[in-house]
Amino acid sequence: MSNISRNHHYIPQCYLRGFLDTNLQKEQFYVIDRIEKRHFVTTPRNVGSQRDFNRVNVLGKQIDEAEKLFAEIEGEVARILKEIEENATLPEYANDMQTLIYFVALLYMHNPQIRNNLENNETTIIKQFMKSLFFKPERYEAYRQQQKAAGKELPDYETMKQFVASEDYDIKYGHGYQLRYELESINHTVFPLLVQRKWILLIAEDSASAFVCSDRPVALISTGDPPENPDHPFNVGGPGLGMRNTELTVPLNRRMALAATFENDSYITTVDKKIVAQINTRTINFAARQIFCSNLDFKYFKDGHLKSGKDFVD
Repeated sequence: MSNISRNHHYIPQCYLRGFLDTNLQKEQFYVIDRIEKRHFVTTPRNVGSQRDFNRVNVLGKQIDEAEKLFAEIEGEVARILKEIEENATLPEYANDMQTLIYFVALLYMHNPQIRNNLENNETTIIKQFMKSLFFKPERYEAYRQQQKAAGKELPDYETMKQFVASEDYDIKYGHGYQLRYELESINHTVFPLLVQRKWILLIAEDSASAFVCSDRPVALISTGDPPENPDHPFNVGGPGLGMRNTELTVPLNRRMALAATFENDSYITTVDKKIVAQINTRTINFAARQIFCSNLDFKYFKDGHLKSGKDFVD
């Protein structure tokens, strides 16, 4: 059991290493807590992870079976990210480009915030369904008989009605349930939509600040009417992956980021400090809590004004 991995990264370490501060020792970078407005220095191993996040309970399989599969994908991703950084170009081969896009899909869908939102939505639906069983006694009785036939005994109508109305209960989801849903969503919805987009490699000019990363690094904003508000996070509602006139961005490392739209062609371009600051603003706004950066001199916008990372934590 000692060889079983329990600390599962939803933000892979191979990706986070692209945001290290080369002036710090032991592969470290800065982490900003956007809620508490504080910062500290640590390594990629200590962030972007959660105990048993990818755990599965399958007879005859180890609980970290899915974590091992993710590790295989991350091995390919690490190679591709390194080649992009060294060659300053998008992947030459179609398979590598698809692997990169699949990685973006994982970053978009496979994280605790999305998982918690899905669980909350499902819990609301289940509780509404439970209440609907008590519109008429005969409706609940029919359901009770169905459960009895399946070997499950339920309380009588009045007892159960009072219990459900109180909402004094929790709904627990087994290990692997949400992981399966996430992977099905990625394979059947998220990835196919991302493949349809045109991908742009953004390279920061030497005079621009560094790109930052976060614990939820994929940002999706509307570029239509009304015009983009760079301070609006679209954390609730907002555009969908399949909508036109939207732009998806994700930082790749300190000096590079990806953008994807339906309207433009794929290309490579250098971007100035203003564009870097705009991308950083989106990354910060979409972050669940933590921002990862190679230094505190990065630039972003707040209330229309260009700010420094030092302003964020002061």
